[in-house]
Amino acid sequence: MPASIGVNLRVTGHCSQGGRKYMEDLFSVAYQQTEDERDLEYAFFGIYDGHGGSEAAAFAKEHLMDSIVKQRQFWSDNDEDVLKAIRNGYMLTHLDMWKELEKWPKTVTGLPSTAGTTASVAFIRRGKIYIGHVGDSAIVLGYQKDGCEEWAAKPLTSDHKPESAPEIERIQRCGGKVVSKAGVPRVVWNRPRLGHKGPIKKNTPMDEIPFLAVARSLGDLWSYNPQNDEFIVSPDPDVGVLTIDPSKFR
Repeated sequence: MPASIGVNLRVTGHCSQGGRKYMEDLFSVAYQQTEDERDLEYAFFGIYDGHGGSEAAAFAKEHLMDSIVKQRQFWSDNDEDVLKAIRNGYMLTHLDMWKELEKWPKTVTGLPSTAGTTASVAFIRRGKIYIGHVGDSAIVLGYQKDGCEEWAAKPLTSDHKPESAPEIERIQRCGGKVVSKAGVPRVVWNRPRLGHKGPIKKNTPMDEIPFLAVARSLGDLWSYNPQNDEFIVSPDPDVGVLTIDPSKFR
């Protein structure tokens, strides 16, 4: 598929449910044609690994790309503007989930949904790859070195795990904790004690539940800390850009 995006593309996608009862993982592929329909403005790829239900992953799949490309800065020739548009699109998508929360299934104890999702996206545009990323769904660029039949791997993202030093520092700064459960570090959910009814107040009894094994995501609205207006599980993405070298990445 030759295009002004700077590369030829052949796309394959696959999801595996594994041993889980429900499929919570999704991916999306999209292309935007130029006005004369002779070329492509961009190609988009997204992966969403849901947890606590499929609702957040489905919402991100439906809305994240549009939230990004509707930003005026996305269409800029300046890389920093494009990356800012990606970051803004993530934040808007995350905050829009508040409006949907009441529609999502409650937990078995009757609390609001704990659905969340990783979200790793790549736009290929004008010979560059623009990346946005929260969670631990990796984006890896594969390429063949000169004279070699084997492929080499270039990671384009770093996993947001609760045990990493920068994430521990950020989580603690936001008023959160990281506690290991069965050897896996998890972000703690300050959950209202079972049996509590009514609004949550400062004197509401809370239980500390080691809960989530990723430090950033979209959704996971349970992690909001009203005392400092921060999400302990952050929706703020890492963003980056890579220029495609046609002689190397082919």
